[in-house]
Amino acid sequence: MNRHRKTNRGLPRRVYLKNGAYRYLAAAPMRNPANGKIQSWIHLAYAVEGESKMLTALAALLGSPQLVEGSMPHACVEFKENKLGSYGKDTQDAYRRYLDVIADEFEEFHASQVTTKDCAGFLRDNFKNTPNTAKKYAALMSRLFKFIIGELGLRQDNPIDQLDMSSYKTGRREVLATHAQVQAIREAGMMSKERKGTGLSIPTASGPMFACIIDMSYLLWARGIDIRMLKESQIEDGRIRIKPSKTQKTSGKAVDIVVTAEIAEVIARARGLKIKYGLISQFVFPTQKGGAYTRSGLSSMWDRAKERIGMKDDVVFRDIRALAATDAARRGENRSDIQKRLVHTSGKTTDIYIKEVIADVSEIPMALPWI
Repeated sequence: MNRHRKTNRGLPRRVYLKNGAYRYLAAAPMRNPANGKIQSWIHLAYAVEGESKMLTALAALLGSPQLVEGSMPHACVEFKENKLGSYGKDTQDAYRRYLDVIADEFEEFHASQVTTKDCAGFLRDNFKNTPNTAKKYAALMSRLFKFIIGELGLRQDNPIDQLDMSSYKTGRREVLATHAQVQAIREAGMMSKERKGTGLSIPTASGPMFACIIDMSYLLWARGIDIRMLKESQIEDGRIRIKPSKTQKTSGKAVDIVVTAEIAEVIARARGLKIKYGLISQFVFPTQKGGAYTRSGLSSMWDRAKERIGMKDDVVFRDIRALAATDAARRGENRSDIQKRLVHTSGKTTDIYIKEVIADVSEIPMALPWI
């Protein structure tokens, strides 16, 4: 039997006015959907916001599917709490967004109720025209259901295992950036937009390091994340160890790239900038605060540079990697060496990066037998 209140009379059960705010006292510590933390006291609203705001927040709290153990929203929250920590920051951010979408879509489902047909419908209805995104969601959902099976114990089968993804065919990116386009973007990143009053541009503070990142991406054929996160400790004995983040949990392949004169020049340039900034940073290409550039930070610099010169072409940062590989193929470099540099396990993947049909050269001598 519940005790009669001596204070806070007139408020809903378990709601108290403390220190100028309405708070809900849970019977047992529970997850606060607002911040994901396990709490006993959960903030609803400030007193100045009124009881109406408090009642709305209370209704949302008590009716939140994220609090219903075994629901798909609850499973998504648990996956975030227990599994995302093993991924890099960019992947964590992407997976949090994906999991929020999955939680909304399957809000009324218990984790044991989701069928393969339900998953197929979700992908078809939302990502029919974006096969790459559909495959990313399917891959994450497969991991989510493995978690639901193995750690939450809410079902025995994975509905994604029987999902037919054959209709989601990812088209090969056919765009090949030109040297002139990359050079124009690189140069535009060095200068600001023209001032409205004077029409003059001034050098940007981040431009020189942006140029270093572009140059090293071309020289190493590395992905943006592997250049952004490149550490001084990876440079040793005249080589740079590249272990792509994309393959760390699959093939685990790595490649040691010999530091050529061109690569050494870029490293020296970047180190000179760190001295200029007064930085002691583990990263070869840090921001002016010493940390690594984020994916959005690098993309923003790239997009702003394109905007400054009015470039509308579909050229993205990752095209530099394909341009470098294609240039090597044009020069007649061995395909196996190109594959090794790209850290690919399959030659078919390497073929995707080489954007031109490079003709083989035949030197077989022939003589006319009838002359």
